[in-house]
Amino acid sequence: MEWSDSMEYAIIILLAIAILLLVVSFYGKDRVKMVQEELDQLSLSMVQETYLLKKKIKVLEEELLTNDIDYETGPSQTSVMSLSNSTILSLHDKGLSYEEIGTKTNLPVEEVRLILEQAKKMGLI
Repeated sequence: MEWSDSMEYAIIILLAIAILLLVVSFYGKDRVKMVQEELDQLSLSMVQETYLLKKKIKVLEEELLTNDIDYETGPSQTSVMSLSNSTILSLHDKGLSYEEIGTKTNLPVEEVRLILEQAKKMGLI
């Protein structure tokens, strides 16, 4: 019977350890859950940063677009070889009048005339 008494003690000890480990597993912190929460937090912050960057880019694009519109409607201060000026020279080479060039480029006729006069002085026409 000594064998069975020591077996009983071993089973009782193993059962007590199992119950203790079961209790500890319920109250212990779940590392997977913690990592998942951190990942969710990181994902949320990335989405917020992306939104803010897109918003800033949109504002900058609008400012650039506004500056481009101001440039096209105001008198030209840049060199004759800017993109709109090269378009004006190309249209002039095709034989269009100042008015027709102004209509196609959305520029005042006076500005078209000034650009073409400057191009003549520089020997481009």
